[in-house]
Amino acid sequence: MLQEINISIEDIQYAEKILLPEGANFDSERLDFIYNFDTIDLQAVPGSGKTTALLAKLLILETKLPLVNNRGILILSHTNKAIDEIKERIGKHCPKLFSYPNFIGTIQSFVDQFLAIPYINNYLGFDIKRVDSDLFKEQLWREFQIISWKKEYDKPTTFFWGKHIAEAKKESTRTGVSEGVICNLKIEKNIKDLYFDFNDEKIKVFRDDSVVLATKTNKKYIGIKECVLNVLNNGFISYEYAYKMGLNCISVYPKMKLILQERFKFVFVDEMQDMDTHQYNLLETIFYDDGSSKSVYQRIGDINQAIYSGEVHTDEVWEFRGTPLTINGSHRLSANIAELVNCFTLNSEGGFQVEGKNENSNLKPHLIVYDVGKIKEVIPKFSQVIRGYIDSEDITISDKGKFKVIGWVKEKEGDRIGITDYSEEFKPQSTSVKVDYDNLYTYLHNFNKEKRTLEPIRKNILNALIKILRIENIKNFENRYFSKKQLLYYLSESYEDEYINLKRNLFDWSIDTIRGKTDEVYNSIKEYTPNLLSVFEKEVIQSKDFIDNGIIQTIEEDITEQLAKDNIVNYNGFDIEVSTVHSVKGQTHTATLYLETSYQNGNDTYETQRLSSQLKYNDFSDARKYHKQSTKMAYVGFSRPTDLLCIAVSKDRFDSHLSDVDTDRWEVVNI
Repeated sequence: MLQEINISIEDIQYAEKILLPEGANFDSERLDFIYNFDTIDLQAVPGSGKTTALLAKLLILETKLPLVNNRGILILSHTNKAIDEIKERIGKHCPKLFSYPNFIGTIQSFVDQFLAIPYINNYLGFDIKRVDSDLFKEQLWREFQIISWKKEYDKPTTFFWGKHIAEAKKESTRTGVSEGVICNLKIEKNIKDLYFDFNDEKIKVFRDDSVVLATKTNKKYIGIKECVLNVLNNGFISYEYAYKMGLNCISVYPKMKLILQERFKFVFVDEMQDMDTHQYNLLETIFYDDGSSKSVYQRIGDINQAIYSGEVHTDEVWEFRGTPLTINGSHRLSANIAELVNCFTLNSEGGFQVEGKNENSNLKPHLIVYDVGKIKEVIPKFSQVIRGYIDSEDITISDKGKFKVIGWVKEKEGDRIGITDYSEEFKPQSTSVKVDYDNLYTYLHNFNKEKRTLEPIRKNILNALIKILRIENIKNFENRYFSKKQLLYYLSESYEDEYINLKRNLFDWSIDTIRGKTDEVYNSIKEYTPNLLSVFEKEVIQSKDFIDNGIIQTIEEDITEQLAKDNIVNYNGFDIEVSTVHSVKGQTHTATLYLETSYQNGNDTYETQRLSSQLKYNDFSDARKYHKQSTKMAYVGFSRPTDLLCIAVSKDRFDSHLSDVDTDRWEVVNI
């Protein structure tokens, strides 16, 4: 029996009452999507409220549950944060939607729960306890080190050494680091990227699925296969491997596609442009199934914003089927900003066009032009411009308002400019919390337990060791105290055996701490510390109390420093945060300053060089890779602010590329 989803005016009004401000209504573009229950793609501009339109559809579907034959609804996004937002906004109104047979979660959690883990446990016979890339890679490297020089496996290290030594020699000449250290690091990276393909029984590289070893009688093949199987036997698998296993599951059990299609009548994938190829192919295989799927499959996003995971996709993973639905109206962007952003649109299928619907601002975009010697004055000038508009009441400070400075490239490389050239306060490697503890024992207890990786406890242990060196007044060759990175580099360069020993210990200590063996780890570190200090011809003297004190330190709120504040400046009575373009994707700002930075080599490496035509309000028409990448970064960055968009450009590049900009559209501010 078929079930039609009929939506009434009352259904729409119900969703509007929950999701929109009082008196507001969904316009025709959003209603076209809310009413549609066919397999479609939705292409929506930045600030369009597409997620709100999806939530409206879900709220209405809740009132229609259960579906015929108790079929379910599947809602997928990339991050737990996005899933939490869905739960927060409509969870209390949708008790049925958030229970069986429906599923709301990340793509990773869907693959793990419905495909990878059942396949691995039931078909391959491994009892997987944890999906964790860091754990899997560390264990794989540890297993490899056991067999690395064994004759029975034909000394596999020699095979990988031969693959990497030529490149290591080149890097050694360039950096001064010994070729042996570099080659070993390359081997470690290579090993951690290997997997055994259970379909064709070949050993491959995750990065590109290239085959490393394929002959089953080859001793190196046998050894590395055993390494992988040992890690799986220990109950660990990486996120990447889980996707491979998911595809294997469908290959071995073709009926699994039909089972999932029968289970889920409607499938909604938000932020579709952020898909990696393996994620895209898996969902296509299951829920589109060459057009024969029993599921309604709706893909939602903005293909022009594909800059996920630090990458900028120029060859699109997401390909539209037919003509997509579009939402062109942006509630975030003013007409002036939208007109500029539209010039950076790479894909305009279905009549896609960025239209600004925010009528609260009519400020023109600003070009802040600086002399090279005055680059540090750019952000203060941005603050001064904002202050002027606050005083004239063209910009209003509110609790929700954000002022941000963003750029593509974080740090200076050679003569090329990065964010750090504009702001000494910017700390690209900062973590969310920094805490200094009084004793070793507390370091082992107070780490971020919400993260499901070894990274937080590993960092805490390294921080404790660094503090011991600091207490003993041990410094590096620059007469400064060691950082974690410097310590590891120093050991790898000068004491390779100790470097390997420490890395092994860090893994063992981290995993044992996770398993609740904190006291054993504490005693092990106490025993190890004299060995570390002996490298520097020191003994445990001044740090004895720090090491021996077994009382957990009570952490008060004021001890915790939010390192994000290191990236905040305040010149005119309000905060401005400095960050990267990637970090602000999906955010809304009151005012945004986009800093030109240099990406890759060549003559035209700055956005203001590559994109000068679009900055003069011409559509993009350049097929070069880095020009397309720069366009996507600018599209994301320029589409953040509601009121004011500023772009920093050096005077030299302004004079050579932008001196003829239309001043009816641009406000030019000189420093």
